[in-house]
Amino acid sequence: MTEHGWHVMDVGAADEAPADWAYSIGLWHTLRSPEVCIFGLRTETMMSVLNVAGREIRNGHPLKPDQLRDDILNGYSVAVRPVHKSWYRVFFGAGLDFYQAPPLPIMQLFWPDKDGRFPWDDQAQEHCRASQPQLWLSKKETSGAWADLD
Repeated sequence: MTEHGWHVMDVGAADEAPADWAYSIGLWHTLRSPEVCIFGLRTETMMSVLNVAGREIRNGHPLKPDQLRDDILNGYSVAVRPVHKSWYRVFFGAGLDFYQAPPLPIMQLFWPDKDGRFPWDDQAQEHCRASQPQLWLSKKETSGAWADLD
């Protein structure tokens, strides 16, 4: 964390969740920026994406809810949505342990399918939809494999 001002935690879900995920720890502490998470890509890719997002934030380009960003994922647009607090314990335990005083803001980055559609689009490819939970919704408002995680 001392090199960048944040750490990226990768979570290999194995068979416990539909996909792997990664999230930052330290952006709130260092830059007063929401922490950032991403789901469903290769672990190395997600770690790189979150480090790019951290550098952009540090360089004066903060993440904002409902924003589309073209500067984070190799020229592809990513959508930014805030994470509902009901998901924090399920996905961000090490971050909660670090801060000891939730709630802290967390933003989720969404990547599009090959046709540029995001997971909330019914026409998006199945892998795009299934591997990215829609964490801006309350856990109580959702169903499926992600909502079944504790």
